[in-house]
Amino acid sequence: MRLTGHVSLVASGAYGFDLTDPLDCHVYLVRGARHSALVDAGAGRSADAIVRAVRATGADPGHLLLTHGHADHSGGAAALAERLPGLRVRAGAEAAAWIAAGDEQGVSLDRGKAAGYYPADYTLAPCPQVEAMADGEEIDLGGGVVLRAVATPGHADGHLCYHLRTPDYRGLFSGDCVFTGGRVSLQNLHDCRVPEYAASLTLLAALDVDALFPGHHEVSLARAGRHLAAARDTVARGLLPRSTT
Repeated sequence: MRLTGHVSLVASGAYGFDLTDPLDCHVYLVRGARHSALVDAGAGRSADAIVRAVRATGADPGHLLLTHGHADHSGGAAALAERLPGLRVRAGAEAAAWIAAGDEQGVSLDRGKAAGYYPADYTLAPCPQVEAMADGEEIDLGGGVVLRAVATPGHADGHLCYHLRTPDYRGLFSGDCVFTGGRVSLQNLHDCRVPEYAASLTLLAALDVDALFPGHHEVSLARAGRHLAAARDTVARGLLPRSTT
């Protein structure tokens, strides 16, 4: 599903557009003049479908940029790395350690199973080749298309958003940090931290953003700064925005 001249949606589950397995987050393909990158990996049960969708665009992604460790975003990393030779998998430092080891407690998969969100037989495949990505690190895809990591803890430790610069617009891949309408995702998990979350929302609202590409729900292709401002303004009143969960 082509969203802009540089961004396509290649997977999306039940909390999105039902393109692939119900457990999947939105998985995006970002293309520049020389290279391409995937943002997030889905839960892993749609890896073949994701590869087919990517191949149909003619892209050969060299990077997989994970927003955080929760299994609906990182569970497909090992399978995609196996199917796309040379794929470089990146994540925030805390998340990278859990993803590399297949640490189901670290990524709170144990809690997700207990809540009935994941089936009991679902497992997190270790992805030992994942590398830590630092705040501010950039991936240049060519032709003026650049992705920059933005550290945004709160929803989960090691959460990264990716700020997209193109010659025509600015975008934000926000993972589960912020959604359209200024909504957030607060969950009763070991690494969901309210003060850090509030600081991350304030940071994001200061970015130049035209398009918002979140991990679930609706996408905003124009005037997307209003969604980030809504979250910031709620935080400024001493509150937290409405949660999607």
